[in-house]
Amino acid sequence: MERAFLSPAKVNLLLKVLSKRPDGYHDILSIVDLVSLYDVIYVEEEPSGAVVVKDDKGVLPIGEKNTIYRTAMLLKEEYGISKGVRIFIEKCIPIGSGLGGPSSNAATTLKALAGVWGLAIGEDELFGLGARIGADVPLFLYGKPCVMSGIGEKISSIVLPSLWYIIMYPDIVMSTPEVYSRVRIVLTKGENDIKLRRNFDSAYDVSRILENDLENVGILMCPTIKDIKDRLIEAGSLGALMSGSGSSVFGLFKGEEEARKAAGLLNGIGSVFIAHSI
Repeated sequence: MERAFLSPAKVNLLLKVLSKRPDGYHDILSIVDLVSLYDVIYVEEEPSGAVVVKDDKGVLPIGEKNTIYRTAMLLKEEYGISKGVRIFIEKCIPIGSGLGGPSSNAATTLKALAGVWGLAIGEDELFGLGARIGADVPLFLYGKPCVMSGIGEKISSIVLPSLWYIIMYPDIVMSTPEVYSRVRIVLTKGENDIKLRRNFDSAYDVSRILENDLENVGILMCPTIKDIKDRLIEAGSLGALMSGSGSSVFGLFKGEEEARKAAGLLNGIGSVFIAHSI
C-alpha cells in the first residue's frame, strides 16, 4: 500500500561561515526555520527487492548522487533489510535553491522507511544516520526551528514566532560547493564568539538578525538575487535575504495578509511561493 509523507523546505535566517576545515567542509553557525513549502514523498513496497526512486519532473539525479536512494540503501545495509521500496517524489522545492530539498527528502525518507520497515531506531542513532547522508539532514530530523553549528550536524533549540514568508526562486540552479569555494573568510571566529539571541517575540525582532555570509558570493554568481531582494523590500517585506547557498531569496512579513498582498506585486522573476513557519 502506498503511503505519502511531507518533506518541508527551510530558510536560513542567519548564516555565519566561521572557518574552513581540513576536510574541506566549513564550520557554520545558522538559525533555521522550517516552512510550509513541501515535496511529497510516496513510498510503496517493491517486490523485486530493489530501490527505485523517481520524481514527477525528472530533475533528481540517479543512484548514489540521489540522497533518497542513498538513505534507502544505507538502511537496507545497516539493518539487513531484504525488502525493496519504490519511492516517487512530487517536487515543489526547487533544485539548487538553498531551501534544503535534498536533505529534507533524505530525512523524510529516513523516518518513513524506519516506520514502514518496523525499525526500532533511537533518536541519537537516527541523527547519526542522517549526518552520514548529509550535513543538513539532522535539522530536518529535528523538525523545529533550530540553531545549526559544526558543519550543520550539531542542533540546539531556539524559540521563533510563527512567521510568514514570500520565497522567490529565479529558476537558476546554484551549486553549494561552488558557492562555498568562493567564500573569503576575513576573520575566523569560534561559535562561542557570536552572541546568539535564543528567543524572539515578533517578526520585527527576527528581521533585525537577517544575515548570510554567502550572499555576496551568491549575488556575484547570480545578480538577479539582488534584484529580487530589492523587489521584496519595495513590496513591503521587513527584510529580505538569500537562503543558504542560493539562489532563492525570501522576504519576511508581519503576517499572512501582508504576504499575500505583496505576492500580487511580485511577478516576472521566476517562481513565487507564499509560506509560513511549521
